[in-house]
Amino acid sequence: MTIKNETAFTKECMEGAMRASNFDNSRYKTFKLIYNMFGLIFGMMMIRELVLKMTGNEQADTFMIVLFGLVAVVFLYIGMVGMDKSNKKKFYNIYGKMVGIKFSYEIDAENIIITDEENDSDTFSWNDIVKWNQDPDNIYLFVGDDNCLVVGKKGFTQGSADDLRQLADAVIGMRNETENSQQ
Repeated sequence: MTIKNETAFTKECMEGAMRASNFDNSRYKTFKLIYNMFGLIFGMMMIRELVLKMTGNEQADTFMIVLFGLVAVVFLYIGMVGMDKSNKKKFYNIYGKMVGIKFSYEIDAENIIITDEENDSDTFSWNDIVKWNQDPDNIYLFVGDDNCLVVGKKGFTQGSADDLRQLADAVIGMRNETENSQQ
């Protein structure tokens, strides 16, 4: 069975690919967690110093309140905003020139053939696909950690999104079973 799809690449596709890439990126999640934890720890230390200062304790120091507050803000900014901004910039550099281009996909059990508006064509084997993910609008087939094929769920002209999900699960599942049996 051949699955056919036409998808216009939009900014939302680019942002969705970024979120889908980070969904199971353990390194990204670990660093985000570390920055947020340190931000919360320094925030608690600032509140402790502030409470000591307000109760008139002689050990409280205004400089430490300001220092802990600034460090907490920096760590929380990096963990909550900075990492995502950096990631968005990286994905914009990769996909920025593709916004507005309409892609046609022809997918079967062996290959994925992508053709753009100018009839430039690329062929990917299912062995090139390292993972897949989805959101309500798109299915993302990752050729690497950051390189992604975006297939719109509304653009199917032959087959359906369910057929593509089943095919991706089957092909990637068989590949994983083969790799595990060889080890």
